[in-house]
Amino acid sequence: MKASTFIFTLVLSLNGLLLGAQEFGYASYYSDDYNGSETAYGEIYDRNKLTAAHKMHPMGTRLRVTRLDNKKSVIVRVNDRGPYLKGRIVELSHAAARQLKMLNEGQVEVKVEVIGQEAPVTKRYQRSVPTTGGTGTTEIAKPTPTVNTTSTVPPDTRTAPPVVVEKKPVVTETPVKPSTKTQVDKTKLVRGDMGTSGLFKIAISHSDKKGFGVQVASVATYESMLDKVAELQGKWFDNILISMDGGKKFRVILGPFDTEGSARAYEANLKKKKIDGFVVNLAEMK
Repeated sequence: MKASTFIFTLVLSLNGLLLGAQEFGYASYYSDDYNGSETAYGEIYDRNKLTAAHKMHPMGTRLRVTRLDNKKSVIVRVNDRGPYLKGRIVELSHAAARQLKMLNEGQVEVKVEVIGQEAPVTKRYQRSVPTTGGTGTTEIAKPTPTVNTTSTVPPDTRTAPPVVVEKKPVVTETPVKPSTKTQVDKTKLVRGDMGTSGLFKIAISHSDKKGFGVQVASVATYESMLDKVAELQGKWFDNILISMDGGKKFRVILGPFDTEGSARAYEANLKKKKIDGFVVNLAEMK
């Protein structure tokens, strides 16, 4: 009994330490390309809900995220794991980023505080395996109704055969991979790590020529382009586009942005960080 009391008290103490814990760093937000995708916890990401990804806090943790420069704050619920980029401590949904007024800036410095935890979901509402031949949607197991077994017939004293109850297996959702702002691998490229030998992974994906961007460099060689990309990634930029002109010129662009106005706002924010650039129309790129 004493041992049980001690363990219970210890758990309460640990929870008390976690509640109110503060963390400082950078916040970013999901790309709209991720809307409707499954998070690491198996929940569907909805850009219009106040949710977030965090590397340490579990599913259902409620966090208060406060932007340090304008003091705006938002309360979000953790439903994903990440971000996995140096310096970033939380990845916000589009709705949460909008409340912090950071949609035109990409990332901002924030304070993250733990303010609570959602009640755990009971077993009767766990996800069950979808039935074959149906619509493919997930069924939620309903509570079994109570049946009145009162009868005027005398009970049978014979031993009844055992009843076999077929149970549906419950899916245990194990986090498969960390989700990030876009659905491509954002492995940091550091030129200093690339020696004369070794195996390196470089992911390149084609981008549609639409929207606007902010061009921050134009170089003549492939090596110079890699150096610039590594420099930007070292400053935690991950929205990097490369425009190639027949292998003779490499333009390094940050984006894309849906409107010219949002690109110009981003350009102005870059100037505050001593990064020069100018707005380009991606549809006009060669």
